[in-house]
Formats: sequence, structure tokens, C-alpha cells
Amino acid sequence: MVFVISGAALILSAVILHLVLRRRVVPAEPSHRPELTAPHPMRRWGVAATAGLAVFALAATTPTAHADPAPVTGEHVSWEPDVYNGYRVYVSPPRHVNSGSRGECGWEENVNGRHWAVHSSAWWHGGDGGFMHRGYQVTVGANARDDNWPANREASNNWGADVHLPTHTNALHGCNSAGNYFLVMNNTAQPNSTNLSHRFLDSLSPAMPGGQNMWDCNQLGECNTAAAHQAYVELFFHDHQAAVDWYQAGGGDGQGVSEAYRYGMVVDEHLGYPR
Repeated sequence: MVFVISGAALILSAVILHLVLRRRVVPAEPSHRPELTAPHPMRRWGVAATAGLAVFALAATTPTAHADPAPVTGEHVSWEPDVYNGYRVYVSPPRHVNSGSRGECGWEENVNGRHWAVHSSAWWHGGDGGFMHRGYQVTVGANARDDNWPANREASNNWGADVHLPTHTNALHGCNSAGNYFLVMNNTAQPNSTNLSHRFLDSLSPAMPGGQNMWDCNQLGECNTAAAHQAYVELFFHDHQAAVDWYQAGGGDGQGVSEAYRYGMVVDEHLGYPR
């Protein structure tokens, strides 16, 4: 029995060390604890806090096991790859002050964007990894209800992001609307933005509910960052019930968000597989 306990303690120590070394939180607003992630296709780390004590638990799961949707938080969170390919990606969720009152049939828009961003960054789905697994340094921005999207743009610029991807969901007029399409917007003054946006449209449209659309976002602040490569994505209409059901399938780890790996695939293709 003493040997078993010692062995378990040794494993737990290794687990904690691996988690601490593998995951880095941007120190801008450290008061919130980030979402759980899945850095390995058959393992994920749950992180909880009890009476000020961090408790780490290892759970054997499949890549599509249930997880709670992303929280609303003022925290930026980053992941480091095992082998860095030289590029930094910033995925920027919405920061709408009225998130939750924008006609949503399910989760609020700020949660929708952050949930997809986290899965595209650090989760495995169907054997395909997120940005971290593809060699990118990746940061997911805050999704606080404060309309402070310039803070995400500034964080991206200050960090030196090479790729900037605002990721939102759309609406027409309220729950049970008829609107539903996948939208990508590009900055027409930047050839890299146009090329990347077309790649997003071609790769993600077949996997997304509804139709597809593309137009320019030159007038939008988050389409004018210092990143050399940027595309602004509206994933689906959060006031279209069928699209919401698709996205929230499996508690948020099913059919819909399992397509988030395509973000990394698209950027890989656009940059010529830099690793």
C-alpha cells in the first residue's frame, strides 16, 4: 500500500509539473482561471480552485468528451507548442456588452466565440489538432461584457501576432430567425487578408450550417490590426435554432465545435505549412 501511494504521489507531481510548464496565461488580467484544455488526444486537464488551493485532476477521455462552454472572462490565455514554427496566432472572441441579449437561442455570443477559439487553439478533434499542436504560439483573447474590443486588438498588436482572427456569431432579428450563413470578412487593402479569407470560406463553408458569404471589413477596427494575416469570421447565426443545436451538440463538444480544427488547417495552408 505504501508503494502504491508513493507511486500515485509521484505521478500527481509529474502531472502538476507538466501542466505548469505546458500552459502559460498572459499576465494582463490574472484573476480568472482559464478553461480546461485538451493538449493530448486522449487526455485533458481539469483545473479547479478550492479555498485558494489549486487542485489538478487527470481524466482519461476521448477528444469529444463533454466540457462546459467557455466562461465570460477578462482573461487572455495562451498555449506554447512543443516545437515552435515561428508564427503567433491571436483568436479574438466578442466583447459585446449586451451579450446574452442579442437574440441568442442558446449560449450567448461572447461564449460562442470564446468556446470555438479555445477548441481551435488547444483541442484535438477526430485526430486533428489545434494551433498549439501545429507549432503555433496561440493566444485567445478576453470575452468580457464590456465592448472593449480595442483591448483585444491592442493585446494582439503588443504581443506581435502574425495572424489575427476575430471570431463571432451572427444574428438577424431574434431567436427563430430565418437567417443562417457562414460569413468571412477581409480587409481588401491587404492581399494576405483576402487570400486567407478565401481559404476560410472554401474550407469551413462545407462543414458549417446554412449558406456562405464574404465581404470586406475595412471599416471595422478589428480588421485593422498590425498582423500581416487577418480574417474576421462570423461562424453561424445564434438566433437560428437549428444552427444553435448543431453548435451545442454533445454539450458543446460534438458536431459543431469539432470543426474548429479547420482554423489551424486553413492557416497552415495559407502560410505554406511552416514547421
